[in-house]
Order: sequence, then C-alpha cells, then structure tokens
Amino acid sequence: MAKSSTERMREKKERDEAARRALGDATYPYLRETFSQFLGHEGNYSNVEIALGLAGIEAPQIEDERDPEAFAIEEVIAGVEDPFPGAKGAIGRAEVMIDCYIDAAIELAGVVNNYKRQEIEARLSELESSDTADKATAMKEAVRLNKMLDQLNKQVRRSFPQWKVTGA
Repeated sequence: MAKSSTERMREKKERDEAARRALGDATYPYLRETFSQFLGHEGNYSNVEIALGLAGIEAPQIEDERDPEAFAIEEVIAGVEDPFPGAKGAIGRAEVMIDCYIDAAIELAGVVNNYKRQEIEARLSELESSDTADKATAMKEAVRLNKMLDQLNKQVRRSFPQWKVTGA
C-alpha cells in the first residue's frame, strides 16, 4: 500500500532528526576546559544533587571524562549499535543524563496520569450507580471529579535552557 504524504513527511523528519543527532554537538570543538574540571568549581551542581536527593536518587558524580557508555547498564544498551550518538566525555554523559531524566519524567507522568484517571473514573462510576439520598451532593462531587479529569487531559510545559547545539 502506498504511503500518504503525511507518512512520508514523518519518516523524512525522523531521518533528518537521526542524522542531526549523529552529527554530535557543534560546541565540542570549542570546549577547552573539561566538563569534569568545570564541575569542580561550579557550585550549581549541588542544586542537581538536592533535587534528585529529594526524589531519593543519588546524583551521579562526574569526576572524569569517561563517555556515557562507561556508565550505562549493559542490558539496556545490549544490541544497540550507537546508543549515544555524538556524546563524548563528561559533557556527553551530562547531556545523555538530561535526555534520560526528561524521558523518565514524561513516562512517570503518564503512569501517574493513568492511575489518577482510572481512580477518578471509578469514583464517577460509583456515584452513578449509588443510591444515595443526597443527589445534590453526588452531583457536586461528580462535577468536581469531572473538573479533575479535564485538568488531567491537559499537557504541562516546562522551559529548559538549551543544552545541545546541533547543525550550527
């Protein structure tokens, strides 16, 4: 079956994105001080440690210039030809960490969203099938639960400083 123009465009965008990622970061040739050295005098990394610590996650120590592959769990990257295209040294590891944290946050947000939706929808079903004498209270609760579902239908946006420069 022939592909639609939308499918062809989507595939082209995916190919272009893969090619752009494979190029690596355009800033690498201009970075003189290593990232691990920079972290030795950069005080803001403690904020990363605090944020992750609040979630019960110990922040990784970036003390040398090993590539991201040196830290990845072998079973996760097994069979993947180039799991970290273009990422080199400690700065590449930090960039991979950012991408992975964002991906994990998106996935966890989806899991939490699904859980809350199921529970709220179950409470709505209970309200519909209940024989409570106070219909006014049940209606108010149903309206409140539906507002919660409406809010869970929305997307959240967060702004990040740009951390990768490709194709420049």
